[in-house]
Amino acid sequence: MRELRIAMIGQKGIPARYGGVETHVDAIATRLAARGHEVWTFCRARFMPSKLDMEPLEGYRVIGGQHWYRGVHLAYRGSINTKHMDAASHTFLCALESGLLHRFDIVHFHGIGPAAFAPVPKLFRRKVVSTFHALDWKQVKWSPLAKKLLRNGEARGARRSDGLITVSRILQKYVSENYGISAEYIPNGANLPAGPPARGDIGRYGLRGGDYVLAVGRIIRDRCLDRVIEAFRQVPGPLKLVIVGSETPRTAYSEQLQARADGRVIFTGDVFGKALQDLYANCAVYVLASVVEGLPITVCEAMAHGRPLLLSRIPENEEVGGDAAVYFNPNDVNELRDMLQELLEDRILQQRLSSIGVERARTTYNWDRIAEDIEAYYLKIVGA
Repeated sequence: MRELRIAMIGQKGIPARYGGVETHVDAIATRLAARGHEVWTFCRARFMPSKLDMEPLEGYRVIGGQHWYRGVHLAYRGSINTKHMDAASHTFLCALESGLLHRFDIVHFHGIGPAAFAPVPKLFRRKVVSTFHALDWKQVKWSPLAKKLLRNGEARGARRSDGLITVSRILQKYVSENYGISAEYIPNGANLPAGPPARGDIGRYGLRGGDYVLAVGRIIRDRCLDRVIEAFRQVPGPLKLVIVGSETPRTAYSEQLQARADGRVIFTGDVFGKALQDLYANCAVYVLASVVEGLPITVCEAMAHGRPLLLSRIPENEEVGGDAAVYFNPNDVNELRDMLQELLEDRILQQRLSSIGVERARTTYNWDRIAEDIEAYYLKIVGA
């Protein structure tokens, strides 16, 4: 098999501590490196662990001034640190460097915004692959101008990349209908637990296991956590609601959530690695109330741990959850409350959803298989 030189651009950085795109890149890049490929991930300099005053994760090394994580070269580069210029300036610089200074076989852009810069490395005859993770312009946080720029980037990435990947069948169909392009479907995934669940350190939050409902992800309005809290408050008993994630930069929305919460709601902030996996493994139910998604990795991870799923009834969630979940109208707090209470009381339903979810994670949403599919796609593009 041919060994490839691969650059990944668009993520804030790895190890994954930021969001779904970073989790995806972390999972794929480290596996490709383990398979003998030379992999660079371009990272924003301000997210270097030493600058964030955080302990590096296991596998992170600095050798001779070069940063490495589990065999992946971390290339920290600068950006113009403003809301609208941070990602774009960083991506442009990395796209230019990847084409001009290095002989990469594949330059892989992650996200519709970064994909706007696909033409840059192509000027230097590099093969370019773009992955569409979500239609980010649907998020409420973006201004009309930002939405327009994202859509322009989406169109440029679709039309100017040598290969296009979508993480869901829904996105694959969208690309076909809007651009007449046949994209490759390669989904997100999860790490399958090596053994039975352990409690780990969930006791630090006053939890015992099976005594809480879990929600994981960035705190943004599209996740509708206010409705989750409102519904949960109407479910009697000692059960707790654990919300993992943060809002950066912090806005009034986080304050509103905390004002609505009662003493049974626990905000953990950002949690990563084994501590996060322990929270997945020991929850009674995993809930996601989003109105905008791509293909949520958090659902894949909850399935891998055999957790019953309660998901908003949107096409993206129905695709990933399939028969491993029960669904509710994200705009109906009363239906969310009723479905949550019913699921918590029905042990037979919980067991059935758990069994189906584990099998879906093993066969479809499995990072090991997904990395192999991406490797095969790279080889196809390089061969073409």
